[in-house]
Amino acid sequence: MRTFVLSDIHGYYEPFLRMLKLIEFSDEDQLYVVGDVIDRGDEGIRLIQDIMKRDNVELFLGNHELMMLQAIRYQRKVENGEIDPLDRGEHLSPYELWTHPANGGKATHDQFFALSQEEQDEIEEYLASLRLIKRIKVGKTSYHISHSYSLSKHFGKEIFLKDVTPKQAESIVWDSLFEMEGDPNQDTGYRPFGYIGDTYIVGHIFTQRLGISDENGRGIIFKSRKYRGYKVIDMDCGMALNNRSSRLGCMNLETGEEYYVPLTEE
Repeated sequence: MRTFVLSDIHGYYEPFLRMLKLIEFSDEDQLYVVGDVIDRGDEGIRLIQDIMKRDNVELFLGNHELMMLQAIRYQRKVENGEIDPLDRGEHLSPYELWTHPANGGKATHDQFFALSQEEQDEIEEYLASLRLIKRIKVGKTSYHISHSYSLSKHFGKEIFLKDVTPKQAESIVWDSLFEMEGDPNQDTGYRPFGYIGDTYIVGHIFTQRLGISDENGRGIIFKSRKYRGYKVIDMDCGMALNNRSSRLGCMNLETGEEYYVPLTEE
């Protein structure tokens, strides 16, 4: 069995299929998709439905999936008369946050609510069941897989959405080591994560934003053995940018081999 990870597909179904073909993905392999398969692109629902059918592909909850789930639950309460949509002050409602142009959820929203009620319920139940964190060992390396962040305490091998408070869930999918102040190469001794020996596999922050790209300006997987004192791998190669630098990045955890598929075929 081979173990693969990729992240932040952002609604682009065809590049996902090209990646599976490139890595010659088989029923004996395992693929972890580290969140944010929806929004920005037009085929987020198709991606979710595809992944739901695959026993050997696991989706982790990303901030976009969490926004979607929160918006669906909010909308249900509005429809049932449990919430007054005008009673929110100056804040955006979960529904408005998800569909705001800055978050790119409109296409996913339209596709979701065009589904039958049974299909909607299946997807909502699936999103609510997703893992936030999974720790696995491949060879001699312990990998910590989450969309973006972790917890300061030890928790064992995995955490699901149902296991944490709403605030903890939002921290895991929204916060990032890459957004902390100070020199990331200067180890201050501050340890926000519980497992110092793990290699942290994340997405969420596209690597172009970190100044990490190949000679042609295309996103590449970022790997550091000492980023704020941690071993970190960022898999997000900028599909959300929807430009020439956008690629899907995938890694084989047994060999370290990297694979790339551009947003559009060249």
